[in-house]
This record gives sequence, C-alpha cells and structure tokens, in this order.
Amino acid sequence: MRKSLIWLIVASALLLTIGVGVTVALLVASSNPVVNTFTVGGVDITLTETTTEYKMTPGVTVAKDPTVTVLANSENCWLFVKVEKENNFDTFCTYEIQDGWIALEGQTGVFYKTVEKSSANQLFPVLKNNSIHIKDTVTEEQLNGVTVNPTLTVTAYAAQIDGLATPAAAWQALNP
Repeated sequence: MRKSLIWLIVASALLLTIGVGVTVALLVASSNPVVNTFTVGGVDITLTETTTEYKMTPGVTVAKDPTVTVLANSENCWLFVKVEKENNFDTFCTYEIQDGWIALEGQTGVFYKTVEKSSANQLFPVLKNNSIHIKDTVTEEQLNGVTVNPTLTVTAYAAQIDGLATPAAAWQALNP
C-alpha cells in the first residue's frame, strides 16, 4: 500500500508539473518584429520665365510669366514668392499677383500658398494674366531720362509644412 501511495504521489506531482508547464506555455506569446523605416522627404521647386528683358512702350501690356513649379512627389509645403520692385518700377509699370496667392502679413512683396503633395508637377503663375502693364502716363521725356532700368525680381521659396504650423513660421525658418 505504501508503494501505491508513493506512486500516487509521484504521479500526482508529475501531472501537476505537466499541468503547470502547459499553463505557462499557454500564457506566453511573442510577436514578429515591426520594422520602422524613415525616409527623407523633400520639397523641390523651380522658377522659370520665358523672357526677362522688355522694351517699355507707354500703354502696352507686356507678357511676363514667372511660374513656380512644385515638382512631383514633393511633400506638402508652404510655397512663397517674393516680388521686389527696384529702380522706380512703380513710376513706369503696374502688375497684379495671380489669384490664389495670399499676402504674408508684415512682409512687403511676399506672397504664399499651401501646396498638397502630388504625383505630378504643379505649376503656379505669379502674375495675373502673366503680364505687366507699362503705364500710359509714361512720357518720352521720362523714358529718355532713365539711367538705371526698372526691375521686377521674383524669387521662389518652399518649406515643408510638417513642423511649421503657420506661413509666418515657415517664412521665418526660410530666413531669406
């Protein structure tokens, strides 16, 4: 009887050990690793124009087509243009900014828009009707007195929207 009791205890201990082992095995799990890959984003732009030199004739509208292109697959961005008039430009010429550009508060001649990522190039003309107008009030005497030609300079900038919550913050980060 004593041998039977010992075998019963050993068998019970063995069953208990197996039961605990199975329970532990059932409560343990693992997953496959998740690999995070970080790629470099970017914003690529170009600024093109067909012609950059013009003859001033009073009353004439002159084709002028500065166009900013946000290249395909650029990240969402703040797109800026800075338009600078020099050498008495306002005495001789007028222009308007193309619809959709917003004047950046506190910055003279700076305009912006938001551009969403696209798989295609996106073109943004800067001047309304791609033109400037030579004032019809300009006289021959004024034209003959020009010693330094008036200029209109357009420069384009872009900054990725991520991390730059406002156009003012983006412009400051660009610090042109």
